Amino acid sequence: MGRRQSESSGGTVVLQGTLETLALPELLRLLAHSRKTGALWLDAANSSAVVYFVEGRCCAAESSDAGEPLTDAPALLARVVDICFAVERAEDGAFRFGPEKPPWACAETVDLEAAIDELARLVEEWREIQAVIPSLECRIRLTEELSVGELTLDRERWQLVVAIDGRRNVRDLARKTSRQVLEVCHAILALVDAGAVDVGPTPATPAARREATRKRPVEVAPEAPYGPGVESPHPGPTGGVADDLEREFDPADKGRYLSAFSGLRDA
Repeated sequence: MGRRQSESSGGTVVLQGTLETLALPELLRLLAHSRKTGALWLDAANSSAVVYFVEGRCCAAESSDAGEPLTDAPALLARVVDICFAVERAEDGAFRFGPEKPPWACAETVDLEAAIDELARLVEEWREIQAVIPSLECRIRLTEELSVGELTLDRERWQLVVAIDGRRNVRDLARKTSRQVLEVCHAILALVDAGAVDVGPTPATPAARREATRKRPVEVAPEAPYGPGVESPHPGPTGGVADDLEREFDPADKGRYLSAFSGLRDA
């Protein structure tokens, strides 16, 4: 693993990297075992959050969806697990650790090992869900006929059914019903088993769409006549579009993240 170390203006080591290089559970353990104090910023496809540490324990956590102060350890633990689980569901992600005090602090700190254990359980559960729902970007639609004689719905499941319009994906449905992603996924699985809904295909990622565009044949328009008596001047070869499509993608053009762990335990 390539390693690099950078320093902030105050001389404190700042660690940066990708979660492909270092898995999130391992990162949390390194910070906990080395008793670090500071802020861990986590950025994934649809998630942005920060987890604050004091002497290797979590004292606060905020995300783009939840930022209100918490006053007890169980609530803080639940938020940390939600944040980490959202990051783990993403295909890629980046992190940065550096000195920063939290805007608020819970009276009780949280042992990160408890969060890591719960995260492992949720990730295993998510793998089973992915066999039916490969991505939270998949759209859910109602089927025309049930595969069972009757279907009984409780209040929460009825709210989910009403929210299914064929356009909303799983993530949208979780937000619309104000429920946890796993709860919505389990409800969808039950509806799939009953033949009440279908799960759409996984949408192409932006990278896949760019690759498809790059490989698409370039249509060359017939050459326009030019010369004496022709009002429209010959446009001449531009090559701009073709060159853009033929140019190989250079991964270095996309953000370069630092993987800096050489001084983690000693800093």
